[in-house]
Amino acid sequence: MTYPQWRTDVRVFHAMVLLAEGANVSEAGRRCGWATASAFIDTFSRTMGQTPGAYRSESGA
Repeated sequence: MTYPQWRTDVRVFHAMVLLAEGANVSEAGRRCGWATASAFIDTFSRTMGQTPGAYRSESGA
């Protein structure tokens, strides 16, 4: 795993925690370093296989 891949995984994991705690998608993306919500949604979806909104709904937040 390269450093950029590792960094993305860490950022997505942190976003997962924030989403599970009730943060909205835009807030989670911004707090984890993405410049736009669409960039965050794209990266999260490619990494996790589902959108951050779907993940948030499933986590019960």
